[in-house]
Amino acid sequence: MDDMYFKRIKRDIGTKLKIQVDQYKDTYILRRVSVRMRLCKCKDFKEYYEYLTKNPSEYEKLENTLTVNVTEFWRDRTVYNELRNVFEKMVTDRTVRSIRIWSAGCSSGEEPYGLAVMIKELMEKHNQKFLRVMITATDLDKEILERAKEGTYISKQFKNMDQDVIDKYFDKLNDKEYQIKKEIKRMVQFKKHDLIKEGPMKDMNMVLCRNVIIYFEKDIQEKLFMKFHEALNDNGYLVLGKTEMLHGDSRNAFKPSNHRERIYQKLKIN
Repeated sequence: MDDMYFKRIKRDIGTKLKIQVDQYKDTYILRRVSVRMRLCKCKDFKEYYEYLTKNPSEYEKLENTLTVNVTEFWRDRTVYNELRNVFEKMVTDRTVRSIRIWSAGCSSGEEPYGLAVMIKELMEKHNQKFLRVMITATDLDKEILERAKEGTYISKQFKNMDQDVIDKYFDKLNDKEYQIKKEIKRMVQFKKHDLIKEGPMKDMNMVLCRNVIIYFEKDIQEKLFMKFHEALNDNGYLVLGKTEMLHGDSRNAFKPSNHRERIYQKLKIN
């Protein structure tokens, strides 16, 4: 993008909003800026740059638009409290040699990294040094996967996480941004994957697909539930979003572990 005013807007995103613009493709920034331009009735980048200069409050709105895919770490505390209980049982069971998790529809990585931090904390608590943790995080969006691999997040995403945990597992880049440490990055593998067209992961202790299923038609949802069933080991856990429910034949493939939190366990089916 050669437009002089687009470059100025991009520069100000970095200097005024403290967002590392180099980790985003210009096409991504262009799409987000264009959303604000339309809403502000600006016909080109020059006009929008001048609008930003005259209306500093617009920077906050632009920031919210740029981070529209951003979610929080350990969002829905009641769900994560229950998941902590599940993982603690795994960590303290000396017959368990590895924990394998599939985060399906992982977006920018808050879920898989958050799970890795949680399990790491439990391993330290119980002096469990030899447990292998492998989290496979998949999404269809290549661009957002690149952001996830970078592992850089803004401070407002940590409101559910204690400061001592943040300091322990994230490096502070500036007043607003943190980056996940390598010891946690090593626990997570990001992969491009099409939930509908491609087969499931295998031999998983847990599959999380939260707030993704809701966007599909019911017949597709049921097929995906059965893919998750195939992905799980015996008694493995399936975790859905709060508004998502099993239906059709999939209701016979899982039993509730905590129905309110949408956590289910795999059943054997004929």
